[in-house]
Amino acid sequence: MRYIIERPLQSLGTDTMLSYLVDSQKISYVSQGPLRMNVMKMSMQGLKMIPGHISPLMSLNRLPIEKVKERLAERVRSGTTTLLTSAEINYLHEAETELKRTRHLLVSSSIDYCIGLSMSPEKISPQIMSFCRKRKIPFIQLICMDFKQLTHVIWERIREANFDYGTVIFPSFPSHIDMKLKKTWQRKWNELATKFQIPTLFNEIIENEPLPLPSLKMLGIYPVKGGLFTGSDADYCILATDGVNETLKSVIVRGTIVYSENLLERQQGYGKEIIVIKPRRFGESLISRV
Repeated sequence: MRYIIERPLQSLGTDTMLSYLVDSQKISYVSQGPLRMNVMKMSMQGLKMIPGHISPLMSLNRLPIEKVKERLAERVRSGTTTLLTSAEINYLHEAETELKRTRHLLVSSSIDYCIGLSMSPEKISPQIMSFCRKRKIPFIQLICMDFKQLTHVIWERIREANFDYGTVIFPSFPSHIDMKLKKTWQRKWNELATKFQIPTLFNEIIENEPLPLPSLKMLGIYPVKGGLFTGSDADYCILATDGVNETLKSVIVRGTIVYSENLLERQQGYGKEIIVIKPRRFGESLISRV
């Protein structure tokens, strides 16, 4: 479907209007001012338009199907258009099976998804990194109970095996530990990752919060996801606002409405897996987050 979105920017203190041409599920062109084309036009006058959220829901393969559907519905209702998730494994020989299981659990998803691996630090190895390179696995989450687990890994070998593709590696610490201790562990991990040149996310990912732009860039999801500019997927949310409160009206993934406040979740099975060709992509348009 081909259409134009006309988006006034009065909320930013300007009379500028941006016009987005959506074509073949992507934003194919962005213009300052109106586009004079004979296609359907949508006006955002009185509404707010923002890029869709990319939100984490890790270790999906450890959840029953009913819980997966429930969590997916919650994410969509919060404005998520892309899910960051993982298949938790104990050994390398489980990886193929658990990735398939994760994809099967997402077969009815209306939103897109990006899949990585989760494991304890003791299980990461050069063979795991080689598998990630061949299968284009963009990230590994290390599930830690204590920071000492991270110090026992021979990071020189992991770095060498990870050189070509650059899978992003980041830890997650228990939610119940003291916040001050967690921040200390995160700081020590950042120092360790910098020392051994391990690509990582320098801030903790939080299950119910959208990923910030630096994390999206590091993972290689941006600029396909997370922006509103030429070449990005047409993923966006429409909100009603009175200047103080905002209400989610619709969620659009690749130009198609997957949720609206009256019809709830739609387009089950529309979501597709994102294959990250290369993590750590950079570059940002000046209008990508306005």
